[in-house]
Amino acid sequence: MICYFDTSALVKLYVEEEGSELVADYSRKGLFIATSRVAYAEARSVFARASREGILDVQAYRDVVANFNEEWPSYFALEVSDTVLQRVDTLVDKYPLRGFDALHLASTIIFSRQLDGEDLLVACWDARLWEYYLQEGFSLIPGDRPAK
Repeated sequence: MICYFDTSALVKLYVEEEGSELVADYSRKGLFIATSRVAYAEARSVFARASREGILDVQAYRDVVANFNEEWPSYFALEVSDTVLQRVDTLVDKYPLRGFDALHLASTIIFSRQLDGEDLLVACWDARLWEYYLQEGFSLIPGDRPAK
């Protein structure tokens, strides 16, 4: 099984929150973790905001960033290619997507077509994006629509 982690799932590997244990479990079970390159910028932004808001103290923030930067090369980071951008065109007309959410969904669709039947599981804790993944036929964790 291959896992695609959108940013809402990826950050759960670094910041303890609801769903972190499930994400960690699937990261160990999966063949590898795929994500879009935009997840790097999004995750770093989340970590910095958590530091500013006092969710992470200074040392915890430094540790999270160091761990993330060390592990980032191990993820299969999908490029934002012209093919992905063309899929974005279709998706934003179909769903009310935010920019990076459109890139995640488009990346996952394009990636899933290249897998030769390998199982793909999508991890997403963004309620709106989770719903669009479901409508596109993806298997998801969590199994129920997230609260936010």
